[in-house]
Amino acid sequence: MAHRQFGNRRGFVLITTTACLIAFLAFVGLATDVGRLYVSRNELQTFVDEAAFAASFELDGTSVGISRATSTGMSGPGSGATVNHWYFGTQTVPGVTVEFATSAGGPFYSDPAPPAGYRFVKVRANATVKLYFLPVVPGIPGTQGVTASAIAGQVLLDSLGDGLAPFSPDAHDSADPDFGFSPGQLYTLRWAPPGHRGPGGDSCPGDVGYNPDDPSWRGYIDVGQGNGNSALRDAIVNNTYNLTNPLEVGSPIDDVSGQKSVTEAINERFSQDTDVSSADFADYHGNGRRLYTVAVNTGNPPRVAGFALFFMQPIPCGDNNTSPCCGEYVGASVIGSVHRGAGRPALYAVKLVQ
Repeated sequence: MAHRQFGNRRGFVLITTTACLIAFLAFVGLATDVGRLYVSRNELQTFVDEAAFAASFELDGTSVGISRATSTGMSGPGSGATVNHWYFGTQTVPGVTVEFATSAGGPFYSDPAPPAGYRFVKVRANATVKLYFLPVVPGIPGTQGVTASAIAGQVLLDSLGDGLAPFSPDAHDSADPDFGFSPGQLYTLRWAPPGHRGPGGDSCPGDVGYNPDDPSWRGYIDVGQGNGNSALRDAIVNNTYNLTNPLEVGSPIDDVSGQKSVTEAINERFSQDTDVSSADFADYHGNGRRLYTVAVNTGNPPRVAGFALFFMQPIPCGDNNTSPCCGEYVGASVIGSVHRGAGRPALYAVKLVQ
């Protein structure tokens, strides 16, 4: 009798252990498939976030910019081995679509025409994840779709406290969105000193016939560096200074007085560019060192009329400190971009908005 009871007990333990083992394996299988879905979804989200962010830097209000942004949005930032992948880094992200809009809320279009004003990018990715354990449950398919989307764009800024170049060109018309400037034309960033101004050769081509209200105005401004000559050089080359109170439209501008020498500093920054040969911005393909974001001023007394992007052409300051320094007016400035902005002339920053 005792032997039979022991045998029954052993059989019960075996059945219970088997049932628990099956339940445990089912739980592990469930956790494995759900975990893979979770990781895959996060990988796709990381991809679309980075792709939308990078694509937004490519927009410049032209069809060429739309094409660049589409390519970047499809592949993600980088090229070759650095292109983003998913599925634990083993596969190229599939099912990617890229669309554009003039506002973060849409509507979005894949090929907007005309492209002017399209500042926002939506990148969407769809992929399929194979399941290994969940399909043993009746009704659960062997694959599961995962989707991720992100929206980024050039967001309008109303002030800037760091990153400004210490120059301020004079607006010809403060009420004009382009400040009375013509894109592609050269304007004066540094004026010749008093006593060197006169007919011909004292200003840049876009300022012929125009003179600042203040005869002592050179065009240098304080963007946090103060009045020192060496600090002015650092502000030009490195943009390392910060304004405690950021400049915004209407803010007074503090000029830097005196006979400063900035020609060498401008040339130093110019030489750091990867494209030192392009004669104008339309042909430029460099790293951004020849680009300056500046506060355009309203005149005497100088106040901020707005912000703009300028391009330094070869030998921008002549060969001495009494010549004007010329910059090509580009238009809207996007912080960190080597392209002009896609919107109206103003200051923008690329941000993820959704």
